[in-house]
Amino acid sequence: DGCQSERGGAAAGGAALGSVTALAWVSPSSGACTGRSSSSRRCWATTLRARPLGATALRASAEGTKAVQTLRADAEAGIPTAQHVLGMAYRDGGLVAKDLEWAAHWLHKAANQGHAKSQLELGMLFLNGKGVQEDEKVSASWVSLAANQGLGDAQFQMAMMLLGGIGVEVNGEWAKYWLEQAADNPERSAKSDDALFRLGLMYQTGQQVEQDIKQALMYFERACDNDHAQAFVKVQDIRRAKGFISPGNTPGLPGRIRRELWGGNGW
Repeated sequence: DGCQSERGGAAAGGAALGSVTALAWVSPSSGACTGRSSSSRRCWATTLRARPLGATALRASAEGTKAVQTLRADAEAGIPTAQHVLGMAYRDGGLVAKDLEWAAHWLHKAANQGHAKSQLELGMLFLNGKGVQEDEKVSASWVSLAANQGLGDAQFQMAMMLLGGIGVEVNGEWAKYWLEQAADNPERSAKSDDALFRLGLMYQTGQQVEQDIKQALMYFERACDNDHAQAFVKVQDIRRAKGFISPGNTPGLPGRIRRELWGGNGW
């Protein structure tokens, strides 16, 4: 439960872009492909939405080849969503051969145009030294830009960097602010509940805030409302410490959580 930055792929692009479904999630709206030059450049969006194939299988098909060609044409024409999709495809491989330097290239293009998801993903590449030279300060700068655009996953990542002093100075007040923003972000994601959980941890342990078990319990319970397993354990743990529960009156808990609370077989 230590407060460390999330090193690894951020969740900003939805699922990992190894499947056509995930690619379709970030594709722009477009009309049907008509074959006319004026409208064919968005065929990649329609193709990626319509075909429930794995990205590698689509890549091997004539349809997939055409989709990649039109996707690349849109990216080269400066369309930020196409640049983001192409960058993520290079990052994850499948639709195109994996190439982290090209991933950074296209994500950088989109990020410079203000594409929030690309800003976050580019920040994660700099954080992990993937396709670019590792640079925590540059990473924090890109993540901050995405967070300030209202991207919940970036807000959570920014908070974790502030808590861990990664690319920025440790600042609990700003970390708490960004966790609150992520928790209440209208575009909810798994990171929204992770933010609630982290806020609970801050208040439970007194990390950068005054310790307040009641406040911690409130945040943990909010995360529990969305089935956050770690928060569920914390709620039971706090209640057990206060004498509210015992093994005998928690028969409905899943076995894994009971064992984590009580050890052995959960009793």
